[in-house]
Amino acid sequence: MPDDKFDTNLLKVIAAELYFSLGLQAAREMYGKSYFSLGLGEKGCVDQAVLTAVSGNYNAITPDFLKNQPTPPIGFQPPTEKPKA
Repeated sequence: MPDDKFDTNLLKVIAAELYFSLGLQAAREMYGKSYFSLGLGEKGCVDQAVLTAVSGNYNAITPDFLKNQPTPPIGFQPPTEKPKA
């Protein structure tokens, strides 16, 4: 992580804070209590709900970002130039 760029580290911190905030909000809406006052089973349900929501949104958005990127050729390709001896 020390070799990462500042922008990458900043984005990781922001994503972690948003994920944590989403967990706190989900606990409040699901059980009407703070996340830290939940039991082990309730925390598991909240964590699973948050993970499902985040991964569902990521999977729904990702194809739009990836479809405009050029795809490199896959497998063995014939050489375009003859190698010089």
